Amino acid sequence: MSPIGTLNIGVVGCGVAGPAAAALLADAGHHVTLFERFSEPAPSGAGLLLQPTGLAVLRHLGLGEQADRLGARIDGLLGLNQLGHIVLDLAYADLHPAAYGLGLHRSVLFGLLLARLQRSTATLTTDAEIVDIVREAGRATVIDRTGRRHGPFDLVVVADGAHSRLRERVMPRARAPLYPWGCIWATVADKRGFATAPAMLQQRLRGATTMMGLLPVGQGLVTLFWSLPAAALEPGRPIDMDAWRMDALTLWPEAAGLIEQVADTDSFARATYRHVALPSWNVGPVLFIGDAAHGTSPQLGQGANLGLLDALVLSQALAAAADLGSALALFARRRSSSVRFYRQASHLLTPLFQSDQPLLGPARDALLGAARFAPGLRPIMTSTLAGLRRGWLSADTLDAEGRYRLDS
Repeated sequence: MSPIGTLNIGVVGCGVAGPAAAALLADAGHHVTLFERFSEPAPSGAGLLLQPTGLAVLRHLGLGEQADRLGARIDGLLGLNQLGHIVLDLAYADLHPAAYGLGLHRSVLFGLLLARLQRSTATLTTDAEIVDIVREAGRATVIDRTGRRHGPFDLVVVADGAHSRLRERVMPRARAPLYPWGCIWATVADKRGFATAPAMLQQRLRGATTMMGLLPVGQGLVTLFWSLPAAALEPGRPIDMDAWRMDALTLWPEAAGLIEQVADTDSFARATYRHVALPSWNVGPVLFIGDAAHGTSPQLGQGANLGLLDALVLSQALAAAADLGSALALFARRRSSSVRFYRQASHLLTPLFQSDQPLLGPARDALLGAARFAPGLRPIMTSTLAGLRRGWLSADTLDAEGRYRLDS
């Protein structure tokens, strides 16, 4: 089979999936231009949890050691309800003694990926907000907000996030409803090491209406999450910090030091989420990846990991196929089952953790609390956390060193 040859590729969006894809495709010899709407690329978002899957892609990019040094090793997930009863208790060691996740602030991950992009042959074009894509004769031209046309490209990779406007333009049959709940978050210094002992993503839950999380993200920092209805997160709507402080202290008094820091600085940022479902990955030479293709709520913590895998598999598919159509079909086959599982599982689980239904919280506590002891269910729950699921009935495994193999 003849190789596909060198392609002229445009990438839209400099978040996680975008720069990873641009760097990998440039390394493979393609001519790549990445378009970013801001004049100075900058991250948005809070701390995130990299799973063995995402860590494997970072290692492939040569960023693994830096990420490990800058982030915080996470050994599992621990969630307690307001009575102190364990709801979730998952450990990566159940999969392999050497397995772990990595808490990392999004700005750190962004910095690593941006520097890696700049070391590649890809071109970064800033202050170029792409508002439309025109397909002509099997190629695609992107149009920025000033009306300037860029291209044509053999392939345009859209990675502009869950709130993508290009998705509406190119794929009007796509569905991306806003989740009724989102969160506020802040990253502060963990001066007493409260959130790092044990090294877990920790949560406190009261019914399905109240959820607080603490994720160590390295360098002595911890990101604090607090669940709120999306209506309360509308721009310009104030957050009652005194009421929040009292509610948080009642739910998690041991975290008082962190709670008081956040309340004193009023440093909360706001985040909303969409449940994205596309009729297909691509329309001709326009391909969607990352949250633009499969955004979910953050309940399973898979957004960045899925986006990194999208980038890696796209570069592999282009290397393995004889033409672009075959490469995109191969990409879809390799990514669809896993992405479908995580999109569906996240959508099903979200109301158990973020909703105003009074019976869902107690039902969750009882079901998940019992599932911890079920021999058949616990491995499914842990492999789901680690990003290893291929579907409801199958999952990948880790290698002899406790790492995810990118050829699996």
